[in-house]
Amino acid sequence: MRRAWNILSTVILIAVVFLFIAFAGIRLVGLTPYMVASASMEPEYPVGSLIYVREISPQEIREGDVITFYLEDGQTVATHQVYKVDRNEELFYTQGINNRDSEGNILHDASPVAYSSVLGCPAAVIPYLGYVNHFCATAPGIYILIGTAVLVPVISIFIDRWNGKEVQDRKKEKSNKKKRGT
Repeated sequence: MRRAWNILSTVILIAVVFLFIAFAGIRLVGLTPYMVASASMEPEYPVGSLIYVREISPQEIREGDVITFYLEDGQTVATHQVYKVDRNEELFYTQGINNRDSEGNILHDASPVAYSSVLGCPAAVIPYLGYVNHFCATAPGIYILIGTAVLVPVISIFIDRWNGKEVQDRKKEKSNKKKRGT
């Protein structure tokens, strides 16, 4: 039982460390994670993926680049391809490569993106990890994380004590057998 618990707790620890690095630690190298919530950029960025965005100067962005930006509401984040740059007005015209009309033409976004709304450009993407990130930020996800953080050490202590008692019982039994045998 001890061996199985050691393997399980090691797997849990590795998963926790991986998720911590994927969701928070990655910020130390200048990348910010965002979940892909719509299919507008599929297949390049599938729904549920976690994209890592690096800051970039708007002057470095060219037509064909993909940018992550705040929509007009200032809270919603989107990632779309730039199809036109207006340097005089400091605007990017964007499109979701999967947003198409009935004839298959890519539809352009209704509003341009101001330079000041740009968060950066995607540097990497990990499919499905966005779902995990989103779940970990909800109440049930937080409860599960806290519960795991409490239960793993408690179970480890319980198993150590149980193992210790078992070892002591075996030693007593051997000692009693020796006494009876002599």
